[in-house]
Amino acid sequence: MFTLRPSLPDPRRLARLAGLGLAFGLAASPAIVLPGVVSAAQVEVAVTGLAVGSRGDAVVALQRALIARGIDVVGGADGAFGPMTLSALNAFQRSVGLPQTNSVDDGTATALGLVDSPLIGLARGSRGDAVAQLQRLLISLGQDPAGGADGIFGSGTEAALRNVQSAFGLSATGAVDANTAARLLTGNAPAAPVESVEAPESATETPSASAEPAAPSSDSPLVGLKYGDWGRNVTTLQEQLIASGRQLRGGADGLFGVVTMNALKDFQTAKGLEVTGRVNEATAHALASTSADRSAAAASNPYSQLVGLRPGALGGAVEALQQRLLDLGIQVRGGVDGIFGPATANSLKAFQTQRGLSADGVVNSATADALNAAPPAAAQPAAGEAAAPAVEVVADGRVGFAVYGEKGQRVSDLQRALVAAGVTVRGGVDGDFGAATASAVMSFQRSAGLQVTGVVNQATADALGIGAQPIPVDSPVAAASIDVFPVQGRCGYADTWHAPRSGGRVHLGVDIIAARGNLVYAAVEGTITKVYYDSPGSLSGNGIRLTADDGTYFFYAHFDTIAGGISEGVRVQAGTVVGTIGATGNTSTPHLHFEIHPGGGTAVNPYPVVKAVDACEITEPPVVG
Repeated sequence: MFTLRPSLPDPRRLARLAGLGLAFGLAASPAIVLPGVVSAAQVEVAVTGLAVGSRGDAVVALQRALIARGIDVVGGADGAFGPMTLSALNAFQRSVGLPQTNSVDDGTATALGLVDSPLIGLARGSRGDAVAQLQRLLISLGQDPAGGADGIFGSGTEAALRNVQSAFGLSATGAVDANTAARLLTGNAPAAPVESVEAPESATETPSASAEPAAPSSDSPLVGLKYGDWGRNVTTLQEQLIASGRQLRGGADGLFGVVTMNALKDFQTAKGLEVTGRVNEATAHALASTSADRSAAAASNPYSQLVGLRPGALGGAVEALQQRLLDLGIQVRGGVDGIFGPATANSLKAFQTQRGLSADGVVNSATADALNAAPPAAAQPAAGEAAAPAVEVVADGRVGFAVYGEKGQRVSDLQRALVAAGVTVRGGVDGDFGAATASAVMSFQRSAGLQVTGVVNQATADALGIGAQPIPVDSPVAAASIDVFPVQGRCGYADTWHAPRSGGRVHLGVDIIAARGNLVYAAVEGTITKVYYDSPGSLSGNGIRLTADDGTYFFYAHFDTIAGGISEGVRVQAGTVVGTIGATGNTSTPHLHFEIHPGGGTAVNPYPVVKAVDACEITEPPVVG
């Protein structure tokens, strides 16, 4: 067995235990201190006022509350209030209509359930100090309950509350829920008082119909998005940028990083807007106009909406493209997976060549028109002439370059290109990618000024003048698969294969970001063949090597803890807990670095393999055995 750090109990329960009413000037019951956790009073006092730079259990409580309400916190509940936590906080405040304060105010803490407000649950018939507090808040917002702040919740207080709820855009129930209490605390009301929307109590009274809630400053949920934000609105922004012709490496992944910021700046420059890298009113309007133009064009050609799609894109638009290619007779082996990778690009190039278009693997207007056109009539071969073979291109994850341990035509073509470039390949062109070929690749990369890895990537292939080819069925890459997603949700990850790293290294894995302490699982059945322990200067920190029966091994790094009973020689089943998410070694962000080495050879891109069994939303551990 292994030991995890004690978790913080639900802060709402702690708050109820303590009977907190500090935000309303009411007397608080004595704080109840539970063993191993902070007290409710400590949580409440610490949470209110939290901002960038804050650390500790109160930040953990905040992050967990955000995650529980469906707000992604990149890095998870790590107890450090950084830019990602701020982005999540702002996203939550926007989602419930609270002002973005860049810190936790009383209203936000109430809406998150971190403070149990005595206002919550008040309705007609309630009496007491809490009702008087509610009435004072209503009065401050321009609604004067009949009788003033008398502590009696009657029809006048109910009508005033309904008016304010309507103004806030909330359901006008006339009772106080958590969102209503939060909005009342912030004072985030319309500039002008809202007149009664209730029926008049007598025939001589006529309600005013002239006053309406003030319109929000923008109808676009994209306004205010900036570097560091994360979530569905960012995904929408990225999809609009891709539709406008911008290339986003990694596609619409919902993470507003440098790539998205640069794409947004490029869009702003092209439209003559102020180049800020943030979404303001003018930028949101321009993006919406671009989308509207594409929608109008789609009335006559639905595939005009795909203009701008290129390698790196993800999502429904890519699925639509792949399905259309299949419908037009272009093979997309692997099917409609929504990933615009090298093979989808090759499929598109094959289609473009077939239609006499420039074969660049990007959907432009001419390509969109061709996608909308009927398939060309098949040309009949002349007498005695063989029919041309049908276009066949393999799909994403099924084309690429020769890898270590592979044998066959791809390797022979690579070796010939190396020899033609003046590089000696010990053993000659034998079609066997072993140590000699890897050494030759490294020699070529060194002479060409490329990163020296021994792995044939796109840059190396371009320099050698070779193209991607179908992956043989017996290639180590073709056999790469896992049975269990390696990290307990919630989590997130993106394709960062071969991204640059310190010391001239490149990234050979996928980084799955999750909260410190989340469980890490064995991806397949196999044997623990190595255990790594954190030490000064260690890159991997705590981690393991898990080797499958076919020799394929999986490298895990940056554990917080290694599970009890995990040691070299131990046999594990797929789904067995092998450790917990941490930030040991050469990182400061809690995550799992995960590599796949088919047949014990060089690493292959694990992103499509991991994506195939994605379980980032699943928090329940898998059933083992």
